[in-house]
Amino acid sequence: MGIFDRFRHPAAQPAADSPERAALAHDEAVDAFGDDVERARDDAERRIRQEREDRQAAENMTAEGDPWG
Repeated sequence: MGIFDRFRHPAAQPAADSPERAALAHDEAVDAFGDDVERARDDAERRIRQEREDRQAAENMTAEGDPWG
């Protein structure tokens, strides 16, 4: 394609405005991952959060037991 081709051919029109493009991208992302993948990710995040909370609780425990109990 030569440098003057842009003068011979009309400019391409944008497919959609920004909100429509964002909605389309979101829909495509949702379609890319199934429910099983989303559920597995949520379970993994929940398990990591629980492990972190358990670790924090163990660090807060004293030799006598629960100091707040």
